[in-house]
Amino acid sequence: MWNLLLDAATGGETGSTGGGTGANPMNGWSALILFFAIVAIFVLFMFLRSRGSKKEYQEAKEVLDSIRPGHKIKTTGGVCGIVVEVCDDNTVIIETGSDASGKSYMKIDKGYIENTDAKSPSMIAREEAEAKKRAAKEAKKGGHVQETPAETPQEAPKAESSETQSETKE
Repeated sequence: MWNLLLDAATGGETGSTGGGTGANPMNGWSALILFFAIVAIFVLFMFLRSRGSKKEYQEAKEVLDSIRPGHKIKTTGGVCGIVVEVCDDNTVIIETGSDASGKSYMKIDKGYIENTDAKSPSMIAREEAEAKKRAAKEAKKGGHVQETPAETPQEAPKAESSETQSETKE
C-alpha cells in the first residue's frame, strides 16, 4: 500500500533507473504526502478509539449514579455488601456481614465499586427493546399471532338472549 502511495506521489518514478545519478526517489512532495497520510491514519485511529471509551465511561457513570439503598455491590478490594445509604459526597455506606457473625458498616467512594446489580436507565431501555425484538421474532418464527377474543363475556349473554327471543317468536 505504501509503495502505491509513493508511486502516485512521485509519478511512478520510485526505483532508480540504474543511471547512477543517485537521485533520492523520496523528493519533498512525496515525503510530505506520506507523512500526512500516516498522521491522518493515526488521528482516525485515536478518534475511533476515544469514541468507544467515552461510551463505556458514560455507561459506567450512569450505573454508579443509579445505585440506591438495597443494591448489592462489590468493591475493587473484594468487599461485598448491600448499600444502606447514598451520600451526597459521591460515597455510599454499605452493610457487610450477617446477624450471626455481626454486621459492620463501611463508607466507600463510588469510584471503588467494581460490580453492582444496579441498572442504568439506558440499560433498562436497551433490555426492553431487546425483549420486544425477541418476542416479535418468536411470534414470526412460531407463526402464532395473538388474537383478541371475538366476544367478551358481557356480549355473550346478549347474543343468547336474542337467539332465544327469535325461537320464542316462531
